[in-house]
Amino acid sequence: MIRVYGECRKGLVRKLNEDYIYVSNNPYFILADGMGGYKGGQIASRIAVESAKDFFKETPQVSVSEEVMKKSILYANKIILEQKKDYPNLNQMGSTLITVALNKDKIYWAHVGDSRIYYFKNGILKQITEDHSFVMNLLKKGKITIDEAKKHPRRNEITRAVGINEDLDVDTGEIRLEKNSVILICSDGLTGMLEDYTINKVLSEYKFNTDENLKNCAEKLMELVYDAGANDNISLILISYEND
Repeated sequence: MIRVYGECRKGLVRKLNEDYIYVSNNPYFILADGMGGYKGGQIASRIAVESAKDFFKETPQVSVSEEVMKKSILYANKIILEQKKDYPNLNQMGSTLITVALNKDKIYWAHVGDSRIYYFKNGILKQITEDHSFVMNLLKKGKITIDEAKKHPRRNEITRAVGINEDLDVDTGEIRLEKNSVILICSDGLTGMLEDYTINKVLSEYKFNTDENLKNCAEKLMELVYDAGANDNISLILISYEND
């Protein structure tokens, strides 16, 4: 059995909510975090999610694969680039984008940017995606430490996004779900305010055998983000899996 809960809220600093999510009873879940100046980010994230959603409407669930997930992001990229041609005042807009599809006991995913997918099982939280960001590149080259990355002046600068270039490298993967496992999809409004060990601690406090518990867990994470200052907008999607 699959249970799903999503939240998308404006933080305490920014005037607009530039995050956008899609959560439903169908097997597709989408999250975007926009950028691009006044209203640009808000528009970009909405177009990204709605474009990916339109793509999936034409895709039979049985045909879901990593390649299909990649195409969903490339399609959203194409649509945003077309919109930018029609509206030059939005030429700076772009967005992170994660698309996730569930097929039986597997999840297929694709992503660009620094929004993340985590896998949680038996009290262990594992980051599945790799951030496409300036500081991640420095970390991989050994030029800065993790602590330095958290405080780096360019820590919010991403290196991949939909709506920037026609050529876009998309990361993809699949996850085989195990009994009582949880998938967390989130924007950096969550991970920028809470350490992984804090997220892990919160997830460990809940049993995800009811819809209410899923909602309570999401709201607890949101509460901690607001307590920490919520300097960005916050989006998250929780997907729990129980093998009947």
